[in-house]
Amino acid sequence: MSTTIGIDIGYETVKVIGLTKQGKHWRLKGMNIAPIPVSSWQTDALTNSEEIAKIITDTLRLAKPAPITGRKAMIALPESVIFSGTFSMPLLSESELAEAIPFELAEKLSINLEDFYFDYEVVTTKCKPLDAKAIDQAAAKTNSKPGKTTDKEATNVNESESVDGLTVFAVAAKKSLIESVIATVEHTGLELDGIDIKPGAIARAVIGKNDDKARAILDLGAGSTGASIVEGQSIRVTSTVPWGVKALLDTQPSPGELQKEFSPVFDELVHITKFFENRVCPGVRIEEVILSGSGTNIAGIVEVFQQQTGLASRIGSPFGLIDTHHYPISTRFSHTFADAVGLAMRTS
Repeated sequence: MSTTIGIDIGYETVKVIGLTKQGKHWRLKGMNIAPIPVSSWQTDALTNSEEIAKIITDTLRLAKPAPITGRKAMIALPESVIFSGTFSMPLLSESELAEAIPFELAEKLSINLEDFYFDYEVVTTKCKPLDAKAIDQAAAKTNSKPGKTTDKEATNVNESESVDGLTVFAVAAKKSLIESVIATVEHTGLELDGIDIKPGAIARAVIGKNDDKARAILDLGAGSTGASIVEGQSIRVTSTVPWGVKALLDTQPSPGELQKEFSPVFDELVHITKFFENRVCPGVRIEEVILSGSGTNIAGIVEVFQQQTGLASRIGSPFGLIDTHHYPISTRFSHTFADAVGLAMRTS
């Protein structure tokens, strides 16, 4: 059985994992973590490409319980370097949709597509994103300016005014960024099987395939925090908070201090939750918060999120379907490998 590789390039570390598929479960081949140059992700490039490639090669070779020798690898882009959105399209054929999507993306994401690569999927969903015309009509009824509709006003748009058509999730990234990722993998001698986005990889690792609940996923990283809303394993909203947990990892902050320190994250979570529940998926409610990343090692973090959000909160468990064949995985690292695990799972 071939080994598939997930490579999670983060703010200051790279995590790698190799998995082989065994029926419905996976078996661990090897895993490892190593430091890399800090803040290498930029919107137009993955900097320090050759240095990171060498580190990845060494990290694969030194993986435990065994070196990772597979060929196919997946890498994920962080939320901070992508443009994404969920929106409605009329009922179109595949060819008509492929022709219309570029124009919609340019408008919806406010980008020049000549400088970007993009991808999209028509999603099976309970979501019916509100039509922009319906939103502006609601704004007119309340004497608000079009495009400035409040969350409360958006909620008042009749469900019949939402679009009866296709729901599309799309993502775009600068061509120069994608080309630098491809170059990094080429330097390792691996074969790039695909490029994912981090919240999608995390969702794949910690949420079941047949689960369609709406959840918030918070990737509490050292340099920044990724905040996303998913429906099952499918992404609906992504965002980034330019604040990370690095300064808190070697301290023991009290619950009160944690509430204060994480206030930018809580503020962003409120914002994307309202946007999702009022505009992207009217009538659908967030049911749970899943935490990932190095911030999950902060004592009391789950309780603080439960108290602040009023939602059931938990730390994602990416090794639930993985047979580690008795290799002891430190709790300190197990929850931080969700990105890498989800990437390796996608290459099957």
